[in-house]
Amino acid sequence: MPKALPVAVLEAKKETDDPLKGMQQARGYADTLRFNVKYVFATNGHRYGEYDRFTKLINGPFQFSDFPAHPDLTARYAKDSGIDLTRPEATMLFQADSPAWSQSRYYQDAAIRAAFAKLLRDGQSGKPPRVLLTLATGAGKTIIATNLLWRLAQAGQLPKPALFLCDRDELRTQAYNKLSAAFGANARIVETEGGQNAARNARIHIATYQTLGLDDGNPTDGGFASFLTEHYGQDAFSVIIIDECHRSAWGRWSEVLRRNPNAIHIGLTATPRKLEESDKASKEDQEITANNRQYFGEPVYEYTLIQAQEDGYLAACEIVKRKASIDSAAFTKEEVLKAGAKNIKTGKPLTEADLTKDEYTGKDFDDELFIELRTPKMCADLFTLLCENGGPEQKVIIFCTREIHADRVAQHMNNFYVRWCRENGKELKDHYAFKCMGGANNGADLIEPMRGSSERAFIACTVDLLEAGVDIERLNAVVFFRYLQSPIKFYQMVGRGTRIHEETQKYKFWLYDYTDVTSLFGTELISKPPRPGGGGKGGGEGPGGGGGDDGPAVGEIGGQRVIVYPQGRFILTCREGRDLPIPVDEYRREMIQRVLSEAHNLDEFRQLWIEAQKRRSLIDHLLGDNFSPDVIREIDQMTDFDLYDFFGHHGYHARALKRPERGALYISGNQPWFADMDPQAGTVLKGLGHQFAAGGTDALETPALWEVPEIRLAGGLDVLRALGRPTDVMREAKGRLFGV
Repeated sequence: MPKALPVAVLEAKKETDDPLKGMQQARGYADTLRFNVKYVFATNGHRYGEYDRFTKLINGPFQFSDFPAHPDLTARYAKDSGIDLTRPEATMLFQADSPAWSQSRYYQDAAIRAAFAKLLRDGQSGKPPRVLLTLATGAGKTIIATNLLWRLAQAGQLPKPALFLCDRDELRTQAYNKLSAAFGANARIVETEGGQNAARNARIHIATYQTLGLDDGNPTDGGFASFLTEHYGQDAFSVIIIDECHRSAWGRWSEVLRRNPNAIHIGLTATPRKLEESDKASKEDQEITANNRQYFGEPVYEYTLIQAQEDGYLAACEIVKRKASIDSAAFTKEEVLKAGAKNIKTGKPLTEADLTKDEYTGKDFDDELFIELRTPKMCADLFTLLCENGGPEQKVIIFCTREIHADRVAQHMNNFYVRWCRENGKELKDHYAFKCMGGANNGADLIEPMRGSSERAFIACTVDLLEAGVDIERLNAVVFFRYLQSPIKFYQMVGRGTRIHEETQKYKFWLYDYTDVTSLFGTELISKPPRPGGGGKGGGEGPGGGGGDDGPAVGEIGGQRVIVYPQGRFILTCREGRDLPIPVDEYRREMIQRVLSEAHNLDEFRQLWIEAQKRRSLIDHLLGDNFSPDVIREIDQMTDFDLYDFFGHHGYHARALKRPERGALYISGNQPWFADMDPQAGTVLKGLGHQFAAGGTDALETPALWEVPEIRLAGGLDVLRALGRPTDVMREAKGRLFGV
């Protein structure tokens, strides 16, 4: 059955409101592009106003009887968007999602529609079909890819196989799980099976570029792209989807694109980037694969980390900044030698010839020069923070400078854990902290128990193996013990913690920043080409596990005093279109100030909160200004409190009551009121207290309220009519509820 195509946002207002009252708010929705719609309407049921994204004009009010009819709106959309809806391929716009992933989120649907609109316009104008989609890590890009391919197939636009291309085995497995749920055996992993391509008869081919032979030497070598050229001819695919396309693999993917010039090329990324010129890759390769915007065009849809956090789809992030005092110091080569520098591996003294720098600063510490007390002091501080913020047995990733640093960090974290267990009478759990690098017997086998078990494998100490492509939904904290220059790597690393985990009630994660990496939030996503070899320090963008310790000797010096100082707590928000961490207290204060400007005292606030439309308008206004009440409530550890009590406590110094407390006090404190009415009506109104205790204010303003057995069996709305207008009765009940 065809699926309707959304083209507008409709903002409904009270009958007594000006029909244009919501236009600025609705226009704000449209401006964010979250819903990927072209028109915005606002109405009070009698008259309506309109915002047209194409003309940028606000028109109206008009009589509601003149609201555009479906044929008129369809014709207008076709004209304004430049899409010929009569062409056979336009049916892709009207296809439903796969039954396996039918509960897609609004932004996932919006991203697919935006991609299809771009493809249709490209087809009509004769341009190569290219699409770039940018969504925050954890927003479900693979589900988007799955439903996009499903809709194309249903519309008859997948005559040849599709290729889903990624750069890591973990991503390939995750993609296979999503795609095979929709396509069954028609989705296969590309690999050699009996001398043949295991995916040869499938409609969806899932591969890493390594599997295709795209990392076998140079493009001029005979072995380059060996699997690709052996098993796939020219123009073998209808669609090529490049996952995490910002990790360009320095031109390797370009061979797949060149061999399939007529295919639809779709790039998925969380961090679209610009790239500085490089002597390591040809200009043509940079144009094709490295500079996403140049090759794919501007993103047709973007959904940011902050938007996802405000929507409640990704976990809130509390930033805790710390700094080791020694990081402000600098040591000349002569001072390093005078301090008795030794080779960290052999213990032998270093000579001047062993030192590769004239001066070592904070960014070199525990990478090219180890400071004896720095790592243990930072680990001690982190362990204390973990104990204070949920306990030591949390799932944590610590990003280290290089492999030997990861070894040392794991050693110290394990020692602190052993002492904690001994002091608290706790049983030691296996593999508490472990080094996690690439290769055999290097900790990668513990990723799965870290993901799935609550009894072992808690803290992964890595360089960049877990930078991207590993979903650990229960991850509680991301820690930076390493300096970074690349905002792309930084955003990918932060993205490891953003997923929500319902089972463990994880709706927030901690970002412990010991090296001021959070200053990279909101910076231009420009990166340098990866440096060859070396340690784990840099902003390299390669896909591997990284951080090997081959190269010059690494020194260690002692005798330095190290103190770790607090640098504040921050929350991530958006200011002037840029991600920006601001102090938690400042964020809360500014948000509360906006609430106070709408309601000057607690009585005014209570009356505002009782009116559903006014309450929603207040929340929408805050969200429009990039203030999320849910995020700050989570950070303040007040999730057991309704937002009414959160605002009442912080804004009006009222005593905050947890939802069950307020619900119980409402029932116990209004017994005379209940006794004066029909028992059935009393049961219904008491039921409001029970529902508030479970779900807060929102639970009182949903149609599902009247289907709750306690309320429905007592007569629901019908018995309230004996007390007056149900809306008036509900208003009085809410007044009593919020007045206790």
